[in-house]
Amino acid sequence: MLLALVKMSRPVNIVIAMVTLVIGYYLLSALPTTTGGIEWFPLVLQALGFAFAIAFANIQNDIWDLDSDRLNRPERPLVSGKVSVAAAQRAWIILLVLTVTAGLADSLMTKTNFTACIFFVLLSALLVAYNKWLKHIPLLKNMTVAFLCATPLILCLFYPTGLKESIESTLGISNKIGLLYPAMLFAILLTTAREIYKDLEDETGDLKAGIMTFPLIAGAPTARRLAGLICLFTWAILPLPVAQGYYPMLFLIITGIAFTPAVIAILVFANKRNYRNAQKLVKIAMFAGLIALVVSC
Repeated sequence: MLLALVKMSRPVNIVIAMVTLVIGYYLLSALPTTTGGIEWFPLVLQALGFAFAIAFANIQNDIWDLDSDRLNRPERPLVSGKVSVAAAQRAWIILLVLTVTAGLADSLMTKTNFTACIFFVLLSALLVAYNKWLKHIPLLKNMTVAFLCATPLILCLFYPTGLKESIESTLGISNKIGLLYPAMLFAILLTTAREIYKDLEDETGDLKAGIMTFPLIAGAPTARRLAGLICLFTWAILPLPVAQGYYPMLFLIITGIAFTPAVIAILVFANKRNYRNAQKLVKIAMFAGLIALVVSC
């Protein structure tokens, strides 16, 4: 049952969030190995906070989505009976408490005006609100998931750390935004597209379960076009951080080489109604962008 609970927590998503957090501090030159960077212990606590948050939200979501998962995801632990609803409920409550505790511990051990504590309380509230209400609102659901994927970068943005030595520290948060917004755009835009493709894949099961998603309301062709336009828009704005002077030409070269064929393949797969592969490629494209930021930073 423990292994089934771990599966319910979506460990891959947990790893992605942790890596994104580290990348965020790296882009700000604020890792523990740099002057003025975050210390190791707060970084570990924040990584654990995201791990606990993602785990509790996904387990809670599986409980509240049990009926639709019987149609769309029959292999999931709750549907297959590998985990009882009572055990899953206890797990997500414990994980929620651990999420807030991680933020509180960070704030008590550092002089950061309870930044991490407030952040994880708000994040937990948003996750519960998503599971309870927001996921039932077409398109807003997709955009909320996309925003949640960017939350590790948002914590990096507001957590008090040093900036790059080559940038005037007096500019403060505006410089942080300049360094982080390309990664945020990759996370938010591409995750929105991926979530639309996910809804397109689940269209039949969602219709039977009475779950209204954007493809069911606007129609599959419209949803498909919107997801494709989001991917194309992301590709079109790749030169922006280079033109603004935040990243070198190397960023544009790497993303151009990796992202251009990925976008073409995504559109081809989506046009052939192969939404599962389209989703996978969107995720790969997002990571290609993040890697390009790291390499060119």
